[in-house]
Amino acid sequence: MFIFVLLFGGVALWQAGTVIYHLWFSSLAKIPGSKLAASTLLYEFYYEVICSGKYTRQIERMHEKYGPIVRISPYEVHIKDADFCVEAFSSVKKLDKYGWWYRVFGGPGATVSTEHHDVHKSRRATFKNFLSPVVVRDFVPTIVEKVKQAGLIMSHHAHMGKPLCMSNLYRCIAADTVSAYALPASLNMLDSDDLGEEFQSGLRLFFEAATTMRFLGFLQPLMMMMPDLIFKRLLTGPARSLIKLIRTIQKPADIEKSRPCLLDRIKTNNYRENGDFRERLLQEAEQFIVAGTETTGYALSVTTFYILQNADIQKMLRQELIDAEISLNDDIDIISLQNLSYLSAVITEGLRFAHGVGSRLPRVNKSSDVQYHQWRIPAGVPISMTSRLHHEDPQLFPEPLTFRPDRWLQPDSKRLRKYLSPFGLGSRICPGMHLAFYEIYIAIAYIFTHFDVDNNGTTKDDLISAHDLGAPFPKRDSKGLQVTLQLR
Repeated sequence: MFIFVLLFGGVALWQAGTVIYHLWFSSLAKIPGSKLAASTLLYEFYYEVICSGKYTRQIERMHEKYGPIVRISPYEVHIKDADFCVEAFSSVKKLDKYGWWYRVFGGPGATVSTEHHDVHKSRRATFKNFLSPVVVRDFVPTIVEKVKQAGLIMSHHAHMGKPLCMSNLYRCIAADTVSAYALPASLNMLDSDDLGEEFQSGLRLFFEAATTMRFLGFLQPLMMMMPDLIFKRLLTGPARSLIKLIRTIQKPADIEKSRPCLLDRIKTNNYRENGDFRERLLQEAEQFIVAGTETTGYALSVTTFYILQNADIQKMLRQELIDAEISLNDDIDIISLQNLSYLSAVITEGLRFAHGVGSRLPRVNKSSDVQYHQWRIPAGVPISMTSRLHHEDPQLFPEPLTFRPDRWLQPDSKRLRKYLSPFGLGSRICPGMHLAFYEIYIAIAYIFTHFDVDNNGTTKDDLISAHDLGAPFPKRDSKGLQVTLQLR
């Protein structure tokens, strides 16, 4: 009993000492913010895990109370200042990622979760050219093929007079496109009877589990040690298909036999010199498929919803597409499509509403201190920004919660674009952004050229992000974007 009391007392004293240090002696002690957030990670744990992805909203409330800079944890600072963030996160800066935050996304072998700037640069170089606009342009016929396949599903629902969940359909387009680009073959989600419903549920569970494992780090290695037989039973059908596809190129010798795909670029010696090759392939594949499915699918859903909410926007968009007479077949001129001013304005505004990454993006400057007004942030301290807080800032975007494509047609729209960051900022900007752009342009153009689309009872609450779990997710009982269709 005495030993138990002694141990309990020792732990209590250690915890009290830690809190005292964080509040009064830490190098961040003078940064404004909640004392509870500054003293323990349990504050963030409550909003992120117990409330499921609500900390971004709480950070926004802290900014309203304390100003543009707030301390959001014992170790991290968040800044809501678009001009500062554009400069601080610029591509010329050598910034590391915050290892604690990113360790759950893709694993240590994945480029997206690589902590150190130089290692990330080396890893990204292995496939950077493969994701350039010129190379991705050669993949456009495959994107058209996937969109046309989705069009057949839409036509069937139009003939049957049945409503269709466009949110699921869009995610299937995104999943099939990114998997066809990254892997030896597509996941073929558009062929599934449930239009990927099982996969979508699995994606949400993935992000929720990742958020939990950030705080309970011991769970991740335990899951990796799980016997294959048990692990496979926990996977959805599409997830098992993903692993099967990876195994077709898991050995360096096998890569030469597969059709060229993005993961082929990971076979270089400098990328394989440390760690298990198969594990790296799995981690990179997970990164590309998960990131390329949820964010692109969500952006398409949000953009379509707001087009349907405004008859004038829909009319102007459709008229521009008709007047342009751009072929939406395999010989599509993607450059001409991107040059359509109103279509581009609609898509840009849709990306502003979709935000890309739902939660914050922490970066670490290890080489020098960072000065923000009167506050000095020591080198090595994670500094984060959140795209949504900039995208909804009325000082930057008047009437920020109103879908206004015309804002991107004004003379000062070029100035506004530097504050738009749905794909991130700086050297860590999303490498698949050009693939995502082409998907969105082709899908929106094809659907509003070939179909009359009507909202079937979907409200804004069914789509807006209620849970920021790395990717934005709507409320749990959301049915997604439900529409009725007629062929034109």
